[in-house]
Amino acid sequence: MKWNVSGKIKLGRGERKFSKVLDAETENAAREKAYALFGSNNGVKRSRMEIERVEKSGG
Repeated sequence: MKWNVSGKIKLGRGERKFSKVLDAETENAAREKAYALFGSNNGVKRSRMEIERVEKSGG
């Protein structure tokens, strides 16, 4: 199942919005995958991320 995960990442004094389509079994698994992706690829800690919305994707 595909999920659209969107939210904000705090970077220094500013913020950057993000939106990512992820393949996961559940909504919770999609959240965890988003945290893991941004953590490993960009070195962003979970406390610097705010996931605002997780929705089922049409595709």
